[in-house]
Amino acid sequence: MTANTASAIAAQFPEFDKALQHYFPGALPLSKYMGRTAKALAKYGFEDENTMGMIAICRDEQTDPLYEAMVRYWGKTFNCCSLAGFVTMGKTGLASATAHTPIEDGLRRFVFCAMPHIAISRNGEVGLMYRDGVEAPSHACGALETIVEELAAGHLNLETDMQDIEQTIVRQKILSQLRYGDRVNLVDLTQLASKIIATDVRNLLSRLDTTIFHYAVMHGIQIHGPFESQWVYPVDFFIVGEQFGEQPYRLDTFAGGDRDAAASLSKPDEIAG
Repeated sequence: MTANTASAIAAQFPEFDKALQHYFPGALPLSKYMGRTAKALAKYGFEDENTMGMIAICRDEQTDPLYEAMVRYWGKTFNCCSLAGFVTMGKTGLASATAHTPIEDGLRRFVFCAMPHIAISRNGEVGLMYRDGVEAPSHACGALETIVEELAAGHLNLETDMQDIEQTIVRQKILSQLRYGDRVNLVDLTQLASKIIATDVRNLLSRLDTTIFHYAVMHGIQIHGPFESQWVYPVDFFIVGEQFGEQPYRLDTFAGGDRDAAASLSKPDEIAG
């Protein structure tokens, strides 16, 4: 499917655009998001030839465009995916991933993308999307929507279910951040998931030797829109490495946003400014 402009999507589906700007102001088309992050990272030595991608997004096939974009911009990409984009790879998974990173001048570089996802229908319905070959709408993210429904019903299964271990982990992590009686909707839970994922990634990567590893972290929320358009709500974007200082060095890449950037209806375009 050919690319369309974000302004055309907004004009054709005003209810979608209204919901997108209300809940996720400053969201960018996937192509624009990937172009900006890649261009920013090039200034700090991150290039396709010397950097590996790592990605933690939901297993849902609708998230594939983001995975494909990571591969397109960063080449070979280590799969860290789990339900709702939660990071369950642990120390063993990280050790395997980092062992695969290329070495250049004694440094190993990677870009870690970690995001939950949510859908907004053409009618502005949050959490609903229409899949090929399926008449009825389905949910994204289904794993988070299940927890929203359980909370609303007041019935939560807190046991560790080895036949549903990923959903058990998602549920336990979400509930650990809620107070008794909290009423949350899918947007609330998606934003909370983004914060939990960011904390888990930071804690996991903090064990790395920054004299050897230089890495970038991309946090946000992936949004599925009409006509399979893909958007990203940027949350955090930073680099870590000895030469960048003792703390994560945040990159001010998304100030102002860009409503007229080209929407990604398939794969991302070449690096854009």
